Amino acid sequence: MGEYANPGGYNLWMGRWSARLAPAFVRFAALPKGGRVLDVGSGTGVLASALLEGVEDGTVVAIEPAESYVAFSRERLRDPRLRIEQGDALAIAFEDDSFDSTLSLLILKELPDAPKAMQEMRRVTRAGGRVAASQWNFADGLPMFAWFWEAVVEIIATDAARQAAADCMVADYPDEDALKRLWEGAGLTDVETGSLKIAMDFAGFEDYWTPFLTGVTPTTAYAGGLGEEERQALKDGLRKKIIGGGPDRPFSLPAQAWAVRGTVPRS
Repeated sequence: MGEYANPGGYNLWMGRWSARLAPAFVRFAALPKGGRVLDVGSGTGVLASALLEGVEDGTVVAIEPAESYVAFSRERLRDPRLRIEQGDALAIAFEDDSFDSTLSLLILKELPDAPKAMQEMRRVTRAGGRVAASQWNFADGLPMFAWFWEAVVEIIATDAARQAAADCMVADYPDEDALKRLWEGAGLTDVETGSLKIAMDFAGFEDYWTPFLTGVTPTTAYAGGLGEEERQALKDGLRKKIIGGGPDRPFSLPAQAWAVRGTVPRS
């Protein structure tokens, strides 16, 4: 299953987390009323949806490189204020100064050249406009991932498992200071950062575990690629770590993301 071929699987995996984060991110961005907003790397459309709810009298253009995700979002979000197009964050196909604000939700870790993307986001945003993004706190703000990879290292206990854990839990811009430097390096002014916190409720352990088998990201591809015995051992170890030895039960996990915003300077 390709990483960008299953938007429904991604929605089950992290899309529901993103949907809870997006409204808080829109509030943090503090966009002006009205105007034209660009959503870069729109995925399954959760930020675009939050923008439509949280920005008064404005229009939204969303760009996403994966054709399957564009089709998925177009089917779900039928709003005359929204246009969804296939597009690349490293080469945004709009003229300079096309938007009043440009936002990006949780794509920095996926970009091969984040500074290039930042320059593009600044370029298409008018002077005085807002540019904002967010990034999960992989270091200590995402127990859903951390517990999984801790269990992988403990139970699978191979060099390959340790390397996979290290690769999936690292980010080029892991904290507020790194994001601030990235924004300032792009020439943005009035740069501010913040912490966004959410919680995700699970009906039981299977509600937590099943998304790990979707194969839509490196983490889920790793889980799906294990042999049956290893995968069962990992599942049992995770269940004990989260639920303990008792019967299944609902539970909630917190998550934290860093957010950054800045203003395109007026010449």
